[in-house]
Amino acid sequence: MSMLIPVCDVFGGLIAVCLLMGLFDGCFICIMAPIAFELVGSENVSQAIGFLLGMMSVPMTVGPPIAGYLRDRLGNYNVAFYLAGIPPLIGGAVLCLIPWVEQRKRRKERKNRTDDSTAQSMITFNDTEKNNKLESVI
Repeated sequence: MSMLIPVCDVFGGLIAVCLLMGLFDGCFICIMAPIAFELVGSENVSQAIGFLLGMMSVPMTVGPPIAGYLRDRLGNYNVAFYLAGIPPLIGGAVLCLIPWVEQRKRRKERKNRTDDSTAQSMITFNDTEKNNKLESVI
């Protein structure tokens, strides 16, 4: 959303973009804890949230001085806003890959279970066959 700020020529457009950014950021903060709980479980949720907030603090600390440097060099903040919009786009793209990775993982687990059960059936069948041969010999 920050990539839209330099495009806003009218003050009303800037207000709309800022309202949407606030709404989306608030939703992100609200959903962060349940997602962390689901990913790492109840025992490690506080550590996961702390890690997330710590990782978020790095660009928030380093970003403004870099934006100021870019403004001094280029004369405006447009490039800084465009660059600030790239990490969320990359993060969103990576998050879109999670269902695909999970589906591949489940398929692989199902295949392994099927292979294991097939191997177990073959072992059981061979054992039964050997017992039948022994009984016929006796």
